[in-house]
Order: sequence, then structure tokens, then C-alpha cells
Amino acid sequence: MSQILLLTNNPLNEQAFEERLRQLGHEVFTSKLMINLCLSEKSNHDVIRMFDLIILSETLANAEVKELLGKLSTSSMPILRKSDEQLDEAQLEEWNEKGLTEWIESQPTLEVLREKLSGERVRKEGNIVFLPKNEEKRSLTSFSLSSGEIKLFQVLYEQQKQAVPREDLCLRIWNRGKNNSSMSQLSVMVKHLKDKLAGQGVEGPIIETCWGRGYRLHEAVYEQVYLDGVEGKLVKQQ
Repeated sequence: MSQILLLTNNPLNEQAFEERLRQLGHEVFTSKLMINLCLSEKSNHDVIRMFDLIILSETLANAEVKELLGKLSTSSMPILRKSDEQLDEAQLEEWNEKGLTEWIESQPTLEVLREKLSGERVRKEGNIVFLPKNEEKRSLTSFSLSSGEIKLFQVLYEQQKQAVPREDLCLRIWNRGKNNSSMSQLSVMVKHLKDKLAGQGVEGPIIETCWGRGYRLHEAVYEQVYLDGVEGKLVKQQ
């Protein structure tokens, strides 16, 4: 069960969506006033840290969402955008770079909503992501990943939480430089890697987009996964 903050300009609009969240066992706090708290220059976001994730309603204009993402970027908290707007891969990547974790339909089925949220749940104490003490790390080869996804994970993992420029990732993975095709392929691969790891039990944020600097693994990943000898053990692409 997660504690979810749903930010909206019209709480009445969210009743059906709230009900779906509660059917899945989540606690939901829907608020319009909290938008101003998030945007306040004086706010230290202590109240925000009480929640496990934030959902931004479709009643918020894109300009409002961008402003909120800028203010909440330091919280290391998953932020989802609820909307039926159809976006292409480049637009999704742009939102991801601004700090948006995931896009979710305004009227999803229970099954879709369940899977979206299960991949974004974080366990928190204050603002620090942690795992149960008795939970052991898993080896990279225990996950069902393609060879390209394993290579991407390796490159990011070896940088020890430092951002890796996208051009460097293209060179390391495909031995080719930065162009529209390789950038698009990389964006898709990053998304697939995040989805697969989340779907196979890795909790919390997984890959962070650092504006103007590239990608890096979130610190929570290092607490859950370790690199083992992956050469010659690549899993067939799913």
C-alpha cells in the first residue's frame, strides 16, 4: 500500500480515479491547496515527503506541471502525470527529462493502474529510499533482459551514480555517435530497462534523467542489484 498525493485543480473531477486507487489498497490525499505549497519558495516540502508518490491531474495545465516538476525535482519522489493526451516518444522523453516518471491514463483499468503503480512504489524514511534489512541484492543475470539492456545497465552501474552523457552511451552500446536514430533508440531502451527492472521487483526510482547531462542509476538500485559476470551469459531478448 502506498500513500499517494493527487494534485488537481478540481477535486470533484478525481472521484472515480480515487476510487480505483482505493480499490487497490492505496491511501489517497487529493488536494488543490497543496499545489501552492509545492510551488512556495519558503516551503521545505516536509509535508510532501510524507507521501510515496505524486500524481498530477489532467486538470493541471502543462505550464503548471512543468513548474511543479521544477520545484519537486529535489524530492527523489516518483511523479506521474494523469492525462489522455497522446504523446510520441520524443515528447515522452522531453517530459522525462523534466522530471516526470511516468504517464498514466485518466481512466485506466484496475489492472493497468496496478502495474503502473507497482513499478513506481518507494519505501521511505524521511527522504531516504531504503530496503528491508533482510532483503538480499540480486545479480544482474537473474533478470530477464536483452543484451543491449544489460550493456546499458553495466555502463550506468560502473559510473557509480554519476550521469553518463547520451552520446557516450551510444558509443559504448552501438559504437556510433549521436544522431536522431541513436537518440531515439536509446530513449526506448532506457524506458524498456526501467519497465523490466520494475516489473521484476526492483523498487523505487531506477534511472534518472539529468537535464543536459544524460542518464544515471538511482542510488536505490545499488542497494538491490549487483554486477556479476555477465559476459557470455546474456539473456535472450524478450
